[in-house]
Formats: sequence, C-alpha cells, structure tokens
Amino acid sequence: MLEHILDLHISPENGTPYWLDVLKKTGRCRKDFRTVDDLHELGPMDVNALRRRPITDFIPRSLLPRMGEIILAETGGTTGDPCRRVYLPREFQAAFVDPWLQAVENFHFPLEQRWLFVGPSGPHVIAQAARAFVRATRSLEPFGIDCDVRWIKRQQPDSMGYMLYMDHLLDQAMNIINQQAITVLFTTPPLLLALAERMTPKQRQRIAGIHTGGMAQDVETGRQLVTFFPSAVILPGYGNSLFGVAFEQEQVADASSVFFVHDQRLDIRLIPVPENDREAPRLTERVEVGERGRVMFHRFDESFLLINMLERDTAIRVMSGGRQGLLDIRGLSFQQETGGKV
Repeated sequence: MLEHILDLHISPENGTPYWLDVLKKTGRCRKDFRTVDDLHELGPMDVNALRRRPITDFIPRSLLPRMGEIILAETGGTTGDPCRRVYLPREFQAAFVDPWLQAVENFHFPLEQRWLFVGPSGPHVIAQAARAFVRATRSLEPFGIDCDVRWIKRQQPDSMGYMLYMDHLLDQAMNIINQQAITVLFTTPPLLLALAERMTPKQRQRIAGIHTGGMAQDVETGRQLVTFFPSAVILPGYGNSLFGVAFEQEQVADASSVFFVHDQRLDIRLIPVPENDREAPRLTERVEVGERGRVMFHRFDESFLLINMLERDTAIRVMSGGRQGLLDIRGLSFQQETGGKV
C-alpha cells in the first residue's frame, strides 16, 4: 500500500503539486522513500499549506476527473485558520465508519434507535460522520442541532455571549428531546453534561447509547455520564477531520479510555513532548510504554497524503495485545501552529 500511495503523490510523473514542492525543497526523490521510517526526511507537515493552498494542490492528477465523488472536510480551526482535506468514499468509510462499526460490535451499542446530534455541520466532517454512524446502525436520520464551534471558541466561557449561545443550543436540543423519543445522544462532553442537567430523570433513563466526540472525554466526565445515564452504552471517540476516529478496544472499570487505531491507512506515533514552541520535533523518536508523548500521524490515502502531521494533543503510550493504545489524551501546555482539530 505504501509504495502505491507514494507513487501517486510524490512520483515526478503523477505527484501532487504540494508534495513535489516538498521534494524539491528537501532535495529528495521518490526512490529515497521505501518504508514508513524513511518519511521523517520530509520534515513536519506544513499546516499553513493545508490552510492556504488550493485543495487541488494535494489531490493526485489521476483523481481530478473524479471530483464529484470526493468528500470535503475542514478542521475546527482551534489553532488558527481551518485546515482542509478530501476523502474518497471508501477512505471516509475506512477512517470513520469501519472503526465505529467495530466499536458498536465490541460494546453492543444499540441499533435501530432515535438519535440527536448536537454539533457542527457545514464544512465539518463530524456531521457527515454522524449521519454515516446512524445509517450504519439501521436508524433514522439523526435529529440535529447545528453548533458553530468557531463562534463558541471566540467567546470567553463566562461571557454573556457564551452563555446566551449555550442557552440557544440547549433550548433547541430540549425541544427535540421533549417532542421525540430520543434514545441516543452524540455531542461533545461539555454539551452533554449541560444537556443532562436540563433533562428529566425519565428522559435520561431512556437514553440507551451515547457517543462523545469533538474533544477528549476525561475520567471525571465519564463518571458523571455514567451517573446521569445509567442505561446507556457510552462510547467516547478520539479523532479529527484529518485522520478519522479511533475507539476503545475494551472499557475499564475506572472510566479511563484507551484508544486504538483500527485503520491500516493510519499510523499514529507518540514522539517526545517539546518543552516549548521553539523546540524542533524529534520525528524519529518514540516514547516508551507508560510515557507521555505528542501525537504525530501519517495517513496514506489515494486522495490525500498526510506525513509527519503534528497534533496539539499528548497521550500516554500503552500496549495491549501487541497493539499501541493512547491513554489520557490532553492538550499541549502551549499552542503551536502545527496541528488541526475537528
């Protein structure tokens, strides 16, 4: 798979404009890259290019006639202007839906339910993922409340603007919960806790399934959700618009979440956490099991190639059954212009 993807994106004959520019800048050529471990020579992914260059600079020429099939995704713009990428339908399936279905099977998530999704629509891929998740469980199209996360992030948490917008979202959500037999909720952990406070005990008892996304769900939030929704199967996810989503392999008693990659197109590595925003990333190093590292990933898709993409998240590296897992996901202690989020 690697050779095929690299041929599509960095070969002189078919390569994309962005990756051909990277090769020229680094003085490398296609034959220099035979394994994943060779990719550090390309340096960190240029996040500003993902924000500012035309999307077609990243799509192989051979796929340009198929633009009508392509799914466009944008990040939330937490660390700056949003980043953009595309997926072919089968890549979107592998990045989002297949890991979801594996988690549904592992944890017996309820099927044929009535969903409420409170989250961003528009350019954010999470809304497309929500509809795909619902269809995959043989359920009705989700009831939805559009949430402009870019606007929320511009408000101070205790400001009048923030409180008014939260009230607006929760009022809309409660209108649906009061009128419809909602049995599954999909939103961010903070919105879910705020919504739970407004729901009646009977409404909370009716919830059979919960999926949280958009940001990490900490242990204390997990415990609160179990108390609020005693009948629900709770599935937190870790992911973003650029690489897809990862789920737990098994749930542990203390409500900690360990996320595992289920997609062979995605390679997540934990590299040493930098001390400040001036320290060069040590792309070739990996932290030991039990240590905290910065999330870095490669994603190998025909439509889009991401190499050495540095995230603003850190996690503890764990191993289970020969597979690497990510535990206790947290943000970096400083903001760095090197990553994008949903």
